[in-house]
Amino acid sequence: MKNKECIEMPDNACRYDSDPLFRLLEATSLHGIADWEADRRFAGDYLLLLIESGNGELLVDGSRFPLGPGNAALLLPASLFELNADPSKPLQGYRVSFQVLREADAGGGSLAFVKTNDAFPQSLAGVLPKLSFAEAVHAAAAIAGQRRRDEQRLQPFARQQMFHRLLETIVPQLEAPMQQAAASAIASTIAYMHTHYEEPISRATLARIAGMSPWHYSRRFKETTGRSPSEMLESIRLDKAREHLVSLDCTVREVAQLVGYRDESRFRRKFKETVGISPTMFIARKREKVAALSYHYAAHMLTLQAVPLATYVDRRRESHRSAYHDAIPFHLKRVKQPDADVWESHLQALAAARPEVILCDEFVDRQTGDSLAKIAPVVTIPWLEMTWRDHFREIASFLAKKRDAAAWLSGYERKAELLRKRISGRFGSERSLLLHIASDGLHVYGNRNGGSVLFQDLDLTPAHNAAAIKVCREITAAELTRLDCDRILLIVDADRESQRRWDDLQTSAVWLALPAVNRRTVHRIDEIPWLEYSPFAHTLVLDEAARIWR
Repeated sequence: MKNKECIEMPDNACRYDSDPLFRLLEATSLHGIADWEADRRFAGDYLLLLIESGNGELLVDGSRFPLGPGNAALLLPASLFELNADPSKPLQGYRVSFQVLREADAGGGSLAFVKTNDAFPQSLAGVLPKLSFAEAVHAAAAIAGQRRRDEQRLQPFARQQMFHRLLETIVPQLEAPMQQAAASAIASTIAYMHTHYEEPISRATLARIAGMSPWHYSRRFKETTGRSPSEMLESIRLDKAREHLVSLDCTVREVAQLVGYRDESRFRRKFKETVGISPTMFIARKREKVAALSYHYAAHMLTLQAVPLATYVDRRRESHRSAYHDAIPFHLKRVKQPDADVWESHLQALAAARPEVILCDEFVDRQTGDSLAKIAPVVTIPWLEMTWRDHFREIASFLAKKRDAAAWLSGYERKAELLRKRISGRFGSERSLLLHIASDGLHVYGNRNGGSVLFQDLDLTPAHNAAAIKVCREITAAELTRLDCDRILLIVDADRESQRRWDDLQTSAVWLALPAVNRRTVHRIDEIPWLEYSPFAHTLVLDEAARIWR
């Protein structure tokens, strides 16, 4: 068999395999107010807008851009935007969406292409020269026309050629090299504002960072962002003030100083001008429109009779919360492993919901956290570092319901104590196990979730070292024999793989030899409420435990 021939590239060859690929998704002709008006939302992919006629305004990540004949705008993925049209002068034009792909090594000699959001430094908007705009409209119209005539299936090469011609016409006009350098310098000063907002910041300081004269800096800043440097700094400080007012137990004066205002009266005045209400009223209202981006924290709120504006809902799996489902205005899809599409749908729903505060845990990644912060102030309560009682008190403090939480906890402790005394007399020496069979294996729980009720509140003896397990630990079937458990509380997930694991286990010699199996002290229980870590679920776990240990 002959060896494969390798074609060697000459030394003077130009390589282009690192260039990104531009993938056209959709081109649409838009006419009238209904086509253009949209609630605040996130751009899922790159979005190109061309305005032929009419007037309006585009808001992108807090920056404002006027729209009129000859305008073009390029929005980056994850940009939070809102488009407002003038009813008397409806907008007409084109919308083109596309992706940018880069080559990636998939291993084994294979190649893959991944989406990238960094093909352009920032969202852009501006007026195009007449000739360039005419060429852009011609290309967009041709693309949109071809997309509509599916039955003809014109050559994709022609469509791609016109799409690239459209980009070649618009992008250089919006992003000339000098503009790109200026935009980078402006971006560095905005980053400085975000990290030093609590300090006195002058225009001269920002101009020096950008390497421009103060006058030139102010002009460039306004052209790039649609706002003056002082307006941007004020906006950043007020956004931080909103975060502090909802997450810190501080006075209005203390918050004013934390965000760089030396004059409290000026802070109060600017806050009311921007937010629409005074800081004092904002603190009082912060509890009315809360989005809970944590399944467990939503349960804490429900225990305190505070219904989230938006949170995860799964009617099939959450019968214990069914009384509240219809009262929650915005339902987020609850999945075990949310992918990028699920997160995008969550962000779009939250943007439409317009919460005043977003409550979450530490598991939200940085990119998602940045997007959430564009919607509303984010309050993060650590999940792993705190117990459910700590979570409950923290959320109650945030909602101004400390007394309600204290009363609820007092009632819960009495209920747990009565059950603990009843159980300890008859079952005090038993060794118990909370076992969960999932698609990825067998798991035993420690002192969190249902284990918190069993091994802490009811003081039952675990069949393993529960304190050494953060949440749960995967075990093998063989390890079950070494645990010597007298009673097993068993959860089996409903998916096919979990059921297969359970079918294999329950007929195995290992399972049939377990003391709990021989004594018939294996109890099938549901995932909910046993695997939920909240006061709402734990009071239900107490009720079920009372039926099991009777």
